[in-house]
Amino acid sequence: MGFNLDMSAQDERRIWLETLKWTARTVWGLLLCSALAIGSAYLFLNHPVRNFVPVLFVIVIVAVAARYGVMVGILGSIVSAIIFARMLFSPLHSIQVDDATARASLAWMILGGIAIPYLVLPGLRSRSKK
Repeated sequence: MGFNLDMSAQDERRIWLETLKWTARTVWGLLLCSALAIGSAYLFLNHPVRNFVPVLFVIVIVAVAARYGVMVGILGSIVSAIIFARMLFSPLHSIQVDDATARASLAWMILGGIAIPYLVLPGLRSRSKK
């Protein structure tokens, strides 16, 4: 039994199109997640509960991951953590965060943004159709 390595041009186009769609969906979801993180950072910049915004933002990450895929949850949580570190917590415009509560909040956001979509959305783990 040998493997047939010759793919038809139609199969190659189908695979290329599926990959392109998956990439576009992932990029769009990541841009949406990033824009929402920037908006949240501006909205809660001087608010007393700003240390807990990243933990609450996990809801947004999971919702966006439910629509655009688990990869968006992973990348979105990392990019959102960087955005929050630079724009929400002191020192501003640095990824260094002085407050221990804020650092813990960012860590929980990253952990939740990566783990929860895998637990809640098992059907979105891969782009292959079953």
